[in-house]
Amino acid sequence: MINRVIKILFLLLITVSVAYAGLTFEYFTGKTNSDGILIEWKTGDEGGTVKFEVERSASTPNSFIFVKSVNANGSNSYYSLQDNGVDFGNKSNSVYYYRLKCIGSNGAYSYTNSITVVHTVSGIKNTWGSIKAIFR
Repeated sequence: MINRVIKILFLLLITVSVAYAGLTFEYFTGKTNSDGILIEWKTGDEGGTVKFEVERSASTPNSFIFVKSVNANGSNSYYSLQDNGVDFGNKSNSVYYYRLKCIGSNGAYSYTNSITVVHTVSGIKNTWGSIKAIFR
C-alpha cells in the first residue's frame, strides 16, 4: 500500500515538473504600502505559461482565495499587482500569504511557494480611519 502511494506521488511530481519545466522566476515578493499590499514578480523563461492567478490567505497559509488573474507577457517579464482588498481593521500588523497559480496553455497548472507579507497600518492611516468612522 505504501509503495503504491509513493508511486502515485512520484507520477504526480513528474507530471507537474514536465508541465512547468521551463517556468522560472527571478523573484516573487510583496510589500506593504498605504493602500494595501504590492505584489511583484519577474519571470525568466515562462515556458508556455498563459496566465498567473494571484491568491491570498489571511493569517494562515492554507486557505487561499482568488485575488486577480494576470495574463502572461512572455519570458523575462515584470508583473505587479496592487492588492487593496486587505483588511485594515484595528490591527496594526496583519499577516498575509500570497502565491501564484501558474497556468499553461494546456490547462495544467502549478503553484509557487507562498510568500509572507506583514501589512502595517501607519498611525496616521489608523487615525484617519477612526475620524472617518465617526462621521458615517
